[in-house]
Amino acid sequence: MESLKTTLRNSPLRAVYLGLANSYRGIKRLFLYPSTARVGVVDYDTYWDNKAPGQLGQLSTWRQKRAQVFTDIVSDGDSVLDLGVGDGALLIYMQQHKRIEVYGLDVSPKAVEFCRAQGLQVDLADINKPITDFLKSQYDYIICSEIIEHLPDPESLLNNLRPYVRKGIIVSIPNTGFHQHRLRLLLGRFPLQWVVTPGEHLRFWTRTDFHWWAGQLQFKIINEVPYQGTRWFKDIWPGLFAAAFVYVLKDSR
Repeated sequence: MESLKTTLRNSPLRAVYLGLANSYRGIKRLFLYPSTARVGVVDYDTYWDNKAPGQLGQLSTWRQKRAQVFTDIVSDGDSVLDLGVGDGALLIYMQQHKRIEVYGLDVSPKAVEFCRAQGLQVDLADINKPITDFLKSQYDYIICSEIIEHLPDPESLLNNLRPYVRKGIIVSIPNTGFHQHRLRLLLGRFPLQWVVTPGEHLRFWTRTDFHWWAGQLQFKIINEVPYQGTRWFKDIWPGLFAAAFVYVLKDSR
């Protein structure tokens, strides 16, 4: 079966195959739980231990779309800090496409070790603690890629980042208002935005919620990109058909 999938991915039928495969996965997500699902706390060192070594440092299709958006936002010469840098694949991609200085922080010693082996400047930090304990200088952009939904107090994080960013805070989040999440809830199951345990995500936003929330924190949204979702419709009606957004936030105080 895997050899057939590989053949289809590399054939002229690639676009058709990927479209059908994505549709099939979307339908499965309406009714099923992930094969990796379990109840309990996620340990990020265990996560990196279990991740296939061949996949470390590589971007999935979803992550690459997000990386392309981030790269389009920054300019040559910018300094960029990635919070929750993980395997560093995002920063490596950005460095390959823009002449930028990149830095990272992560809570997992294994992730930090892997990133340093790739030549990245990455330090160990728990962003649930005051971020001021770990930051000493300003950056043009600070990236919060798929992390604020994992935090019990993302408001404190964003507020504390204000003095350390010059151009903007880049935030990416899943859209809880995505039509597949709405249908799943209608069918009696909570929106499936996690891989291992429902406890991965502590906070949830629709597009409308996020705009209101950012305004309450006195941030101005200076850029919004619905980078993933239902083709064509995600740009026409993003609140319903975008699965995920990238936002650039600017202090408006």
